[in-house]
Amino acid sequence: MSAGVFRALASLLAALVLASCRQDAPAQGDGQLPHGHDAAVLSLLKARYGAPAQLKGTWTQPLDDPQLDPARQVQRELCADREITLADGRYRMLAVCTRYLDATPVELGSSDFIVLRQATDGTLGVAAELPGRASGSGGRPGAVSTLQVGAGAWAYQIDDELVVVGSRMRDRAWLVFDGGGTVAEAGWLRTHLDNQNAIDCVTTGSCRPGTLDLDFDARPDDSQPGLRYWPLRVHETGNGCTGAVDAVHAIAYDPAQSRYLIPARMQLEACD
Repeated sequence: MSAGVFRALASLLAALVLASCRQDAPAQGDGQLPHGHDAAVLSLLKARYGAPAQLKGTWTQPLDDPQLDPARQVQRELCADREITLADGRYRMLAVCTRYLDATPVELGSSDFIVLRQATDGTLGVAAELPGRASGSGGRPGAVSTLQVGAGAWAYQIDDELVVVGSRMRDRAWLVFDGGGTVAEAGWLRTHLDNQNAIDCVTTGSCRPGTLDLDFDARPDDSQPGLRYWPLRVHETGNGCTGAVDAVHAIAYDPAQSRYLIPARMQLEACD
């Protein structure tokens, strides 16, 4: 372990211990962690991202990747912060989003996903994490949100859009946490696909009848709330490769693979 990493971990440990010793920290609402844990979370952010890190708003700093141009600036923010309760304990789901400034239109942004667990003595420790997940475009990562996806599972949801010559695509991905030691890449699907950006549409200003224009409205189906993992309910509408579509699909979650069993047709890029 390098000296820098050792110092960062030591700093974080000290902050966690300090936060756990605060007896006067007011409690939040039911199921919420005490406000005093914010000090520990902020210490973690500073240990990982440097002194400019903060809980609210964005901060700008030089890129810290020695393999790339150190003069390049990045903008970061805590883009998700959710306190949850599972059967085995209480957790805090964090996401730190990194936007690369002066990026090309096709350059991705990135996000770090970190789940903290409250121990029996009140301190926080890292339960699972997935760093450096790429998404988005123009150097900006996709929009991150959190949602419950079962009686025993929560997920980060990532929505992003890509416009290219030939098509416009919006995608939705899920990263599932169920109390285990991982944030699992649980699959993705297109939420929108059209060819309004095809060459003939751009040059003539109009598109042929029958143009591809599909929407997939995907949401967790909580109609059986006791299930540990809820299936996805997907409402497909619009104009598909073979004509008009208006259909509802149920997509199961496979715990053995830690993935939703998403059909390839919901990940298509164009018609054959």
